[in-house]
Formats: sequence, structure tokens, C-alpha cells
Amino acid sequence: MKQNILLKHLSISAAAVLGLAALARADTPPSAPAPAAPARSGLLGERYATLSYSYAHLADSPVNADSYRFAFNEPLNPGFDAVFAYDWSQTRLFAGSRLNVQSLTGGVRAFSNNFAWGKPYVEAGLGYAWQRGFGGQDRSILWGVAAGAELQVARAVTVTPFVEYADAPDLAGSGAWTYGVKANYWVDGQWAVTAGLDRDDDQNTSFTIGTNFRF
Repeated sequence: MKQNILLKHLSISAAAVLGLAALARADTPPSAPAPAAPARSGLLGERYATLSYSYAHLADSPVNADSYRFAFNEPLNPGFDAVFAYDWSQTRLFAGSRLNVQSLTGGVRAFSNNFAWGKPYVEAGLGYAWQRGFGGQDRSILWGVAAGAELQVARAVTVTPFVEYADAPDLAGSGAWTYGVKANYWVDGQWAVTAGLDRDDDQNTSFTIGTNFRF
């Protein structure tokens, strides 16, 4: 069993914000009525935190794996978000041992609001991964790129198909392409539930559920 098999399930994230761009805010004269705020839906361009759980069915493996993610999204200038993510993944017990992978990643996502059908985006991220188990441990830089589109299917619901590539060159094996779709439903103005399904080019499949909190 490859020691880096779980690393291929690390969601590509984008990165810790070192400096946030200040957005100009126009003053409205006291006599002028305040403009109506646009309906807020989707995740692109929003400040929110994510907590999610994923169950990974590993192809050609006697065990499967569990993964947890905490992430934070911070809008920068219009059309740009920065995100930070921590991932923790571990296989079920096999031959008296488990494979554990942890990573910290960060990056930038660029997206467009110019299309009626949805918001296409591209992103790039960089981070570091720690892996231990089955008699050894390794560390590596982790990098990745991704693209997708956030589609508004209902007032509070978005569906996002995506493709991403991730690699940790100092760990055994090569990088992996992952294809998937995720959905987000805003229960109210701050809290949402999310779910997703993805599969990589090694035929490993992950099912994800989680929550997003906007503030």
C-alpha cells in the first residue's frame, strides 16, 4: 500500500492571509435611501469558516480512511479570495498500524462575477505535509492547482463541479488528479450545510459532509 495514498485526498486549499486589501467604502448622504443589499449566496467572495468530515474508499486497499478539515476563507479585492486549511487524515487499523497524514496549506483563488450562468474560478496553493505510519515517516512540500465553477441552482443553493491536481514531490509516488462536485445550502444568513463527492485517477472515492459559518 502506497504511503502517500491519503495525501492525494487532501483538498487543495489556498492560503493564510498575510495582508488583506482594504476595500473602499462610499459614504451615503443622510438624506439618500440606503441601497438594497444584494442577496448573498454561494461561497466565493465571502468570509467564512469550514469544518468537514470525509470518508475515503481506497481502491485496491484492505482499509479505508477518515479525514477532517478546518478552513478559513477571506475575501481580498473583488474577484480574489485567500484561504487557509488544516487537514488531518488517517486510515483504519491494518496489520497493527495506521497511516496518518496532516497538512497545512494556503493559496489564492481568482473568480469572475461576469457570467449569468455562474462564477468560474481558478486557484493555486502551497503548503506542507507530514506523514507517518507503517514503520516510517516523511515530510514534503505540498502544492496544487484547481479550477471549477460555482453554479446558482436555487436562491440558497450552489453546486460546484471542480477538477484539481495535488502533489507532494518528496513523498513516494506521483501527484494525482481529482474530479468532483460539491454543494452548499445556506440554512440562514450565517450557517450552511455542505456535501461533496470526488474521485481521483487511482479510483479512490471520497464522500464529504460539513458545515460553513459566515461572519
